[in-house]
Amino acid sequence: MGLNNCCFCIPLRIGVTVIAVCSFIFYIGILIWLLKERQVIYSLQDLSAALAVFWCLVSIISLYSVSSLFGAIGGILQNRNMINIFRFLYWTVVILLLISSTIIWILMLIKQNSIIDGCQQYLNDSNIASNQQNFLQEDCHTATKQILIASGIIISFGNFTQIYFASIINAYATRLAHHGTFQHQQLHNLDDFPETSMKSNLY
Repeated sequence: MGLNNCCFCIPLRIGVTVIAVCSFIFYIGILIWLLKERQVIYSLQDLSAALAVFWCLVSIISLYSVSSLFGAIGGILQNRNMINIFRFLYWTVVILLLISSTIIWILMLIKQNSIIDGCQQYLNDSNIASNQQNFLQEDCHTATKQILIASGIIISFGNFTQIYFASIINAYATRLAHHGTFQHQQLHNLDDFPETSMKSNLY
């Protein structure tokens, strides 16, 4: 994508390392929270299905945590293989988040009338004076619209940021690949033409 810096001023290597460290901290935080709150799973009716989903989620987040650790170490050591693993899994997360968040927002948009009805039904069932209920029911409609607008902005900005960070990682991985190819070509030339290489070093 022709990216030479992260956020226009940070070198790619530092940018990728920071992204990897932040991702690692984020995923580890989610993993700790899930394991800490796992007792909630046992209160659900369909325990077997809930446990299967829970441990699948834990496994996936653990994998992403390890890949982020690879990204941090790979950025520090300039290790191409580690950066490639991090790049692949980061793009996977970005695509999944883009698809899932877009679908959820579209479903909220389609179901907004049901959301408003549910809000109003809750107010009708609660012990609130009738004059206050009419006022609060209008607030249900306004609040739903505001939530849809705010969530749309957050989802768009979040996905754009994630795609940009993924592009930064991709640019750094490409640079490492080109650097490795250049070094390999230099070694190949040294093997084929050692005398020429020695002369070039002298001059």
